[in-house]
Order: sequence, then C-alpha cells, then structure tokens
Amino acid sequence: MYLKYFFLNATKGLLLLSICLGMVACSKSFLDQKPYTSVTPADALDSKADITIALNGAYAGLRDVSLYGRTLMVFGDLYADNVYTSIKNSGKYVSFDNYNVFPNDGDFTGMWSVAYNTILRVNNIINAPIDEADVDPYKGEAYALRALMYFNLVRIFSRPYTEDPSSAGVPIVLTYNPDLKPSRSPVADVYAQIIKDLDMAVSLQSPYQNSARFSVYAAKGLQAKVYLYMGEYQKALDLAKDVLTNSGFSLLKAADLPAYWANPTYNGANIKRETLFEVDANAVQNISFNEIACIYNQNSAGDLLASDGLYALFGSGDARQVLFKQGVRQQGETKAVLIEKYQNYTGDFDNKKVLRLSDVYLITAECYNRLGNDSQARTVLNEFMTERDAAHTYNSSGNSLLNDILTERRKELAFEGDRYFDLNRLKQDVNRSGGNYSVMELPFTDYRRIGPIPKTERDANKNIAQNPSYAE
Repeated sequence: MYLKYFFLNATKGLLLLSICLGMVACSKSFLDQKPYTSVTPADALDSKADITIALNGAYAGLRDVSLYGRTLMVFGDLYADNVYTSIKNSGKYVSFDNYNVFPNDGDFTGMWSVAYNTILRVNNIINAPIDEADVDPYKGEAYALRALMYFNLVRIFSRPYTEDPSSAGVPIVLTYNPDLKPSRSPVADVYAQIIKDLDMAVSLQSPYQNSARFSVYAAKGLQAKVYLYMGEYQKALDLAKDVLTNSGFSLLKAADLPAYWANPTYNGANIKRETLFEVDANAVQNISFNEIACIYNQNSAGDLLASDGLYALFGSGDARQVLFKQGVRQQGETKAVLIEKYQNYTGDFDNKKVLRLSDVYLITAECYNRLGNDSQARTVLNEFMTERDAAHTYNSSGNSLLNDILTERRKELAFEGDRYFDLNRLKQDVNRSGGNYSVMELPFTDYRRIGPIPKTERDANKNIAQNPSYAE
C-alpha cells in the first residue's frame, strides 16, 4: 500500500475532526489540548499519556462510516441474503444490492482506506519505544485492533482461507514508511499475522474496563473466530470454551433482549453481559445521519428491509422476533419486514456490536460438531436456545445439526455484518429470496465474491495486483 497517499488524506480529515471536537466538546481552548485524533507519526509517542491519546484515536477510527459506523456492517448482510434495498431509497449501497461494483467504488475504497489508516495509528502505538510495564495493556489493545482490521480486510478483498490459503491476500504493513509500496501477501500469511497479533494481545493482558475497549477475553473470542474461519476447529474450540468458562460474561436472557437493543449502551447492573467488544458512539462522538441506525430505522432513511427468507426462519416463540416488525415501509413497499435492531437514530446513538458471547456459543457448538462430538454440540446449542426460543430443542446430528447451528448463527447475528463472510468461508452460493433484489444469485465461484482493490490504491502502487476480472 502506498502509505503516503492514505496518510496524507487521513491527516486532512483528522485535522478537521480535531477542530470540530475542540469546538463542541472541550472545556479548554483547543490550542491547549492535544486532540486524541491528531497523533501522527511526526509526534513522538514517548509517554503513557501520548499512548492513551493515540489509542483513543485508533478506537475513534472504528466509528468511521466506512467501518463499524455503517458500511462494513451493511456489507455483510446486504451482499448476502439477509436484507435488500427498498424500491424507494436514498441511493446508498445500491451497488451492494446489485453486485455492480468496480475498482473506483467508493464504499470498497472507504473500507480499505479507513482500515489501513487505523492500522497506521496502532502501528505507532505498538512500535513506540516506551519500556514501561503499565503501557503494555495499551499495546495489547493496539495489537487486537490491528488483528481486527486485517481480519476484515482479508475477508473483504481475498478469497477465503478455507478455499486456498496461498491465494493473494492484502499487504501486511507493520511500521510507518511513507515510501513503502508493498505487494499483497498470501492469505495464509495475513492470517498468521492476525494470530500473532492476538497472541500478543492476550499475553499483554489488557484488563477489562468496558466493552468498548479490547480486553484479554475479547481478544481470545476474536481469536476463536479467526481460527473458525481458518477451519482450525480444535484451536477455535479451546479458545471459545475458555471464554465461556472463564471470562465472567454471561449469555443475554431472552427477557432482556428488547432492552439490550433499545438502549444505546447496555451497562449498569448488566455489565459483562453478552457484549465482549463493541464500537462506542454517544451524543457527541458519532457520525450523525450516517450512523447505521439511520439506514435501518423507518423513522430515518430506512432504506434496508429484512428478506422474507430470513424472517421465515424465526418461530412464533422466538424472543428475537422483537427485532422485526411486519408493516408498511413509510416511503416504499406496502408490505415489508422492518428491522428494529437499531433504534437510536438521534442523540445517543447505538453502540455497534463487534463480538458477542452468543457468537462464541455458536462457534463452540459448530466446532464440537465438526470434530465429531454431536452430543456436546447439541448441549451447547440447546443451552443457547433456552434464552432465544426455549420451546425449541434440537435433536439432530451430523450435517443436519451443522445446518441447524449455521441457521441459528444467521438468525442471531443478522444485521451485524457476519452473514456474507460466513457464506464465503462455507464456500456456499448466495441465493436470495423474498425481497426486491435485482440479482438473486451470486455463485461462490463468481469473481464478485471478493471486493475490487481500490483504483486509487493501484494508481499509487502498481505492486498491488488487482483481483481477477475487475476491469480498470
């Protein structure tokens, strides 16, 4: 990646953001502040205070509209079969809906550039020459954030590990060098770096503060998910069991589901309930009408609707039905399945869930099944079901049980950006139904199953090869 290109553009944006934050949120003059988004490689990170500022800036990057603010999470569901774009829409993500994407697509460019800008920030923290034990937990968080960014990048822009680990991945950049023009590393090397970073995150033992910061068990949970995507089921199982047994987090109760999704931040007495890691947003630090709630909620843009195929999976006793509403699209369809998962579209916006204990339960069940232990797989799956649809007990085995687990995974993580990545690791075709889709199928072998390398990146660095069949 031609780092100078993205760094210079990022710096311009961060300067504007720093000024805005100083105007609306600081009690002292912004000339007296060191805004948490303004740390650059030119600034020496030589104290714990500097590291703290830089780390806050890295977390702030996750809120960007191109990442967990909206695009990344929308991509995982709209590019698959969970949601579709209303016939009356604001024009956002139409290319995701119809798979009409090109190397100059702004959404793919945004996901690439903001992820690498976040990597630049955490690299500065990781490489800061500070030999203080009390800084290690902050560096542990930085390692986890870098792993998360590379996990997203390699899943968006590369063929899945389960298909061909030797295929082209993404550039691995671990230090700041504005003259660096790296080529793409193999998928296997990218995953190896992700695992190495998460090992470091765990070893540096970041203590739990709140779910908006990476902690040791959030890192372990993410590592379990990474191993799942690699097909390393025993390693994924060992980590997932550790999280379930020792993290202190508990599965969200069925009765608490409405409050969990209705409240922007579900803390108080329920701290360490369900959410291992989330991206924080509040009344000041948010992206306003670009927040994900605005594109789902019918009191705002409400462009995206749930597919009938997804909605049909929920039984009458399923507690998650509260996250849907059959009704009339205010500006389009007369009959639609409306999405109620993101309800806070003004003021204190919803925190975006990145990793939940539910995910870890389903990873555990899937790994038991794939390792031939259907009895334990059913036990874990049915324990999970007691808090989602208590009347429904699974008695299946073998491939039928695997399909049941994957169905529950689709239902539980709907609208959180996971579905498309699961279909890729499973090497399954996308088959859409029950929505206003312009394209109903996307075979696993189709070149559009991975995103185009951004044209701006290729223009700046010819060492980065384009994905096959994308014309420039």
